[in-house]
Amino acid sequence: MKIARTILLALVTLSIATTASAQGSGFGLGVGAHDGDIGFQLRKDFWLGGDISAITGQASVYLHNKTTFKADADYHFIINPEDPSRFYPLVGVQFGFNSDKAKLGLNIGGGATFMLTQKTAAFFEAKFVIAGFDGFTFGGGVYF
Repeated sequence: MKIARTILLALVTLSIATTASAQGSGFGLGVGAHDGDIGFQLRKDFWLGGDISAITGQASVYLHNKTTFKADADYHFIINPEDPSRFYPLVGVQFGFNSDKAKLGLNIGGGATFMLTQKTAAFFEAKFVIAGFDGFTFGGGVYF
C-alpha cells in the first residue's frame, strides 16, 4: 500500500508539473461502463511537447443505485504517433465520490484513437481501477 501511495503521489506531481507547459487539443464526449454501471464522460487531452505522450483529464458520472462522480488524470504513451490509428498504454489516478464515500484509485489500462475526419476521432479505452472504486472500466466516444 505504501508503494501505491508513492506512485500515486508521483503521478499527481507529474501531471501538475507538466500540464502548465502542455499543448491542448480537442474535447471528447463518451459513454462507458464501470462494473455494469453506465456512465457518461467529458475528456480533454493535454499533449506534453510532442506526439508520443499526453495526459488525459476525464470527468465522469456513473448512474446506478448511487450516482458516482469520478475525475481521472491518465498518462498516455502513444506507441505509433505517425499512424492515424494511435494505440497507447495508460497509467493514472482517479478520485471518485458519491453520497457515502470519497476514494482515490490507480488506473492501469490501454486504448486507441481512430481518425474519422480531419478534426474528429473516435476513442476506445479499457482500464482497471485499483483501490478506490476498484473494478473494470470500458468506454468509447468521439473527440471533436
